[in-house]
Amino acid sequence: MDKYVETLDALMKVKKEKKKKEPTIKEKEAFRSAWLSLVADTGLVGRAEQFLYEGFAFCGAEPFYAYLIQTEDQNATLATMFSGKYYGIDSNVSFRLVTHLLALMLNNNAPRNILAPIIKRLPGACVNKDKKRLGTAEKTLEKYFLAELRPDAELCPLADIGTKPVFINEFVALVSSIMDGIENAGSAKGVVVKNIAKIRKWFADYDISQRVSADTKTDQVIPEATTITEEKAKTISVADNSQEEKVQTPRVVVAQPEEKVPADMIAYLTELLGKAAKVTTVVKAESTQQRVKIDALTQALEGEQNKLQGANQQIADLQDTITELRKKLSASEGDIFALRQAVKQRDAVIAEKEAEIAERVKMAEVLSRDRSKQADELLQKLASKIRIEYRDFVDALDVPMSCDLGENLRLQLQSIFDILEKGGMKIK
Repeated sequence: MDKYVETLDALMKVKKEKKKKEPTIKEKEAFRSAWLSLVADTGLVGRAEQFLYEGFAFCGAEPFYAYLIQTEDQNATLATMFSGKYYGIDSNVSFRLVTHLLALMLNNNAPRNILAPIIKRLPGACVNKDKKRLGTAEKTLEKYFLAELRPDAELCPLADIGTKPVFINEFVALVSSIMDGIENAGSAKGVVVKNIAKIRKWFADYDISQRVSADTKTDQVIPEATTITEEKAKTISVADNSQEEKVQTPRVVVAQPEEKVPADMIAYLTELLGKAAKVTTVVKAESTQQRVKIDALTQALEGEQNKLQGANQQIADLQDTITELRKKLSASEGDIFALRQAVKQRDAVIAEKEAEIAERVKMAEVLSRDRSKQADELLQKLASKIRIEYRDFVDALDVPMSCDLGENLRLQLQSIFDILEKGGMKIK
C-alpha cells in the first residue's frame, strides 16, 4: 500500500510543479494503476478517497467507475462515495466527479439501479455552500458530460430508471438550464452541439411518457365510476324493496295514510348518480390537465429560477473578478507612479551630470587655449634668444675654419643648449 501512496504523492507533486499543464499519458496511466491498486487494498477511505478528488485532473471519474463496476454491491459503493469525508468539501470537484460519472455510465449502458442515485444526486452537487448554483456549472457540464458522451450511446428512458419523478424533474430542469447557458454563450461546437440535441430529445421523450401515463390514469376513472354507480343503484333498489315489505307487514300498530312510491324513482336516482359520476369524471380529468399544466409551469419557473441563479452567480463571479482586477490595477498604478518618480530623479541626476560635463568641457577648452598660447609665447621667447646665436653662426659661414672659430662655435652650441634647458626642454 505504501508504494502506491508514494507513487500517487510523487505524481501530485509533479502536477503542482507543472501548475496548469495537462498531465501526460504516462502520468495518467500511472495514476490510474496506482489508485486502483490502493483502493483495492484499503477501500474508498483515507488516502484513496483523498486522491480521488485531489487527483481528479489526471483521469476524472474513470478510475472510480472502473472500481465501481468491479464491486459486488455497487449501490453500497456509491453510498460510500456520497457519504465520504471529501465529498462536497470542494463543490466544483464533486460536481465534476458526478457529471463525468453520469457520462461514463450512459456510455457503457450501466445498470439502472446505479444510474438512479447519480441522477438523484447531481442537482444537489451543483450548489455551493451558499445554496447557489456553481459558477462553473456550464464549463463542467460541457467538458465532462457533453464532450465525453458518445453520440452513439443509448440513453436509458428516464421513466424506467426507478426513482421518484420529483428527482428526475429536478435533474431535467437543472441540465436544461445549464445547456441553455452553454448555447447562449455560443461556445458549443461539434459533438457538444449534437449531444445537447440528443439530451433535449431524451428529456422530451420523458415528458411525453409522463403525459401518456397521466392520460391513461384518466381513462381508468370512467369504468370505476360506472361500477360505483351500479353498486349504489343496487343498494337503493334493495332498500326500496325492504321498505315495501315493511309497509305490507301486519305488525304495524299505528294506522297512517298509505303513500305510494313513484314508479320511476329508482330510474331517476340511477340517472342522477350517473350524471354525478360523469361530472366527477370530467372534474377529475380537468384536475389532471390542470395538474399537468401546473407541473409544466412549475418546471418552467424552476428553470427560470435556475437561470436567474446562474446569472446571479455569474454576476457575483464577475464582480469578484472586477474587484481582483481593480486591486491589481491599483497596485500597478502605484508601481507606475513609483517608477515615474524614480525616472524623474534619474533624469534630474542625468541633467546635473550633463551640466557638470559641459562646464568641465568649457574649462578644458579654456585650459587648452591657455596652454597653446603659453606654448607659442615660450617658443617665441626661445626663438628670440637663439636668434642672436643664429646671426653669429650665419656670419661665420664664410670664415675659414680655425681653432678659434671651432672654439667659438662650441661655445655658441653650449649657449643654445642652456637656453633650451631654461625654456623647459630636458636634454640631458
